[in-house]
Amino acid sequence: MCDGISLPPPFRRLALDSVGSTNDEARALAEAGEAADCLVVSARRQSAGRGRRGRTWVSPAGNLHCSLLVAVDGGLGAAAQLGFAAAVALVDTLSRLVPGAEFRCKWPNDILGQGRKLAGMLLEPAAERWLVLGLGVDVAAAPSPEAAAFPAVALADLGFGGTADDVLAAFCGEFGPWLARWRHDGFAPVRAAWTARAAGLGAAAVVRLEHESLAGTLVGLDADGALLLDQGARGVRRVLAGDVFFPEARS
Repeated sequence: MCDGISLPPPFRRLALDSVGSTNDEARALAEAGEAADCLVVSARRQSAGRGRRGRTWVSPAGNLHCSLLVAVDGGLGAAAQLGFAAAVALVDTLSRLVPGAEFRCKWPNDILGQGRKLAGMLLEPAAERWLVLGLGVDVAAAPSPEAAAFPAVALADLGFGGTADDVLAAFCGEFGPWLARWRHDGFAPVRAAWTARAAGLGAAAVVRLEHESLAGTLVGLDADGALLLDQGARGVRRVLAGDVFFPEARS
């Protein structure tokens, strides 16, 4: 266990070498009463990294694996909104680090680089007032096609020559102001910013739910962050959880 690079305030970092999951490490701190707002737990490697719905997140050295502890007042019900704020901050971070590439938000919590998956987030509650925001960014290497449900790419493939630490420091610099704005102004400005950076709005898509698939046109987000899918004569469907695929992407 060691302190890592300096992060912009109010963030500070606990840098570890190898863990099962940084989300689990952050949760353990919260449950032990050792959490701090904007504490970042990072690791060079994860042996049991995971994404949404318990999916495996491939976590080799060279990529960014970290979890942020965020104090949430007023209940955890609105805390999922924070994932959209983080997505906006990450898109802006990557756009600045690799200005020649296009980065977009993909509902609910992925980031695309040149149309391929580059990063994902996992939000989980911890203790009574904490939210763990897990963040994985493929900096040096992307998963093999066989290991990915969606075409993937790494920042290095797009011309980025920096490190995972560089990405983390830059992300914190972008996320800090968005976190403050979300706390002060609520979800509306986050929603607008996410929509402006979203992939596939106005385009045909398939949304896979647990027991069915829905086809339609992506309309945007509602006031709670649910996805709005226009199914023509069937009306607009509000989707709370699912996976979005575009026709040109491998399914």
